[in-house]
Amino acid sequence: MRFAKPLLGLWGVLLLSACASSPEQPNDAATAEADMAEAEASEPAFNAALPPGPVTINPYLQSPAPKVSANIQSDFATAQQQMTQQRWSDARHTLQALVVQAPELSGPWLNLGIVWVQLNEPGQARAAFDRALAANPLNVDAYNHLAALERREGNFAEAQKLYEQALAVWPHSIASHKNLGILQDIYTGDWPQALLHYQAAQYLTEQTQGAPDTQLAGWIIDLQRRMAAQGVQ
Repeated sequence: MRFAKPLLGLWGVLLLSACASSPEQPNDAATAEADMAEAEASEPAFNAALPPGPVTINPYLQSPAPKVSANIQSDFATAQQQMTQQRWSDARHTLQALVVQAPELSGPWLNLGIVWVQLNEPGQARAAFDRALAANPLNVDAYNHLAALERREGNFAEAQKLYEQALAVWPHSIASHKNLGILQDIYTGDWPQALLHYQAAQYLTEQTQGAPDTQLAGWIIDLQRRMAAQGVQ
């Protein structure tokens, strides 16, 4: 059993909250298809946000799995179930006990940070994410969650630094490219870089999932239109 990733549903919630102020996109199927076609036609042959070569696997998932006791595995599973059920206080108690038993594991610290975010305790969340990274600097999700926390706190430069650190660990992280694009699009106004990261996220989505992200296609077209209107290259 790996202690590798937070619950995917929770990541979706955090990602959606980061996107809350992005331009509203039409949900008409024909419009979405047209946007995807336009976005694909405008994609450069080489994206400067991506390294050359094939798409790689998350290095955190390739690292040797830690050897843990059956009790720790059971407690981790219990905490995940509590998080799925949004029983945040119960999950906090379970995870706090777990990180005392196994402080060297990155995954429980990451999930504890997510729980602290849900309990509106950003200081505690930041400390937990830091511990997750200290336990395993390859934990890309910890960088992403800490960056999202810094963005919500208005620390945009620190958030960008963390997303860039995540991409230094794993250049093919869709979440890191997508959220860095959101940060640069909406919060820092670096539209050319935002476009590169949106397009990188779309390319990686197509390569790994076999189809483009229709919402992301809409963002790409919207940003390109805003850039054209403002004369931004």
